[in-house]
Amino acid sequence: MRSARVVINTIGSLGDLFPFLSIGHALHARGHHVTVATLDLHRAAVEQAGLRFVNASAMPQPDNVAEFTERVFHPVRGPRLLIRDLAGADVRESYARLQVICKDADVLVTSTLAFAGQILGETLGAAGRLRWVSAVLTPCNLLSVFEPPIVGVPWMDALTRGPLRGKRLLQHLTLMRLRNWTGPVRAFRRELGLRPESILGNPLQHGQHSPDCALALFSPLLGSRQPDWPSQVRITGFAHYAQPGAKLDGKLEAFLHDGTPPLVFTLGSSAVHIGANFLHESLKACERLGRRAVLFTGSPEMRAKLPASLPSFAHAVEYAPHAAVFPHAAAIIHHGGIGTSTEALRAGRPMLVVPHGFDQYDNAERLKRLGVAHAIASREYSCKTVTPLLKDLLEDSRYGHHAWRCAESVRAEHGERVAADLIEAQLRERF
Repeated sequence: MRSARVVINTIGSLGDLFPFLSIGHALHARGHHVTVATLDLHRAAVEQAGLRFVNASAMPQPDNVAEFTERVFHPVRGPRLLIRDLAGADVRESYARLQVICKDADVLVTSTLAFAGQILGETLGAAGRLRWVSAVLTPCNLLSVFEPPIVGVPWMDALTRGPLRGKRLLQHLTLMRLRNWTGPVRAFRRELGLRPESILGNPLQHGQHSPDCALALFSPLLGSRQPDWPSQVRITGFAHYAQPGAKLDGKLEAFLHDGTPPLVFTLGSSAVHIGANFLHESLKACERLGRRAVLFTGSPEMRAKLPASLPSFAHAVEYAPHAAVFPHAAAIIHHGGIGTSTEALRAGRPMLVVPHGFDQYDNAERLKRLGVAHAIASREYSCKTVTPLLKDLLEDSRYGHHAWRCAESVRAEHGERVAADLIEAQLRERF
């Protein structure tokens, strides 16, 4: 196949970015020219991957990261802030930047919150100027009335376990909220002379998908095809990203090898900024259990919230590649982000999931169904509540057995290759 120009437009955290970097790597290895159009805060990660970076967003970086993170993870106002006031409000400027990038592109790949990219994919794709491929990272991004997402709101989650009429009501209420949150996107589409929504629907439901090829970049262990999914959706399996030159800090590596397998505590790249209580209570739980601990702090500011001198059973690290640390763990305690969840599955270790918001509640439920995890809401996290859960994970061999079986399956997945194959199939249609 001749070399093509591929633009990948994704908006989100590091965990959201890594699968697209994996796909970018796979396409680059096949001779294609790959540009990743994303947030400026991901510039270093993209360039470290050896791919071309373009800043496709004017979203401002917060002055107070902890305060901003608290707002984003608010159970009611957080999703509205992220979708309407940040990603939605950015659609006009992002569209202007992407127009330039996509001028000579052969294919455009977009993620769930890449609203501007979706509009360009829809319009340029219809005009035959490029091929559009959309992608989602989690099963809950594919809203289904047959398997509604768990959202951490008790009365709504109760409806997911009831009859179909209750699930239909839940989806109706969800779509009403999404319609409000995507107001800026609908308004901008009108400015462009387009319908307020694509012919496929709401930009956070079916309207986010390319009519030709939609990638579901998660393991089939976490979600299977539902009757109301768009027919063009293909489950690729997990696209694992091996960070180039990723090496463990010498002190961390020594700690991992100098004793029994530790409990590993991480809140990813976002929730970690509000994780002071998580870190303190985790340290207490390890002391009570007589277990060693590795604590991911995420920043110098969060590290400063722990004692300067930690007890000998604990080691704190600002950041390390999860894929390099997780296999050394006795169990992994994490927030339930899709990237962290799948890396934990890949490592074959039992988990305690502490969801803070968004897809994390749904991911936690899916991990529980696999028999590899317990889950507890972040507001309930304390030494007292998590100690018995951790004790059960460590002492009941069924969790470890299920985790190992899942790991064998996930390690056999190569979502980046499957995605690259599907993208190249679209390119053959163009060429």
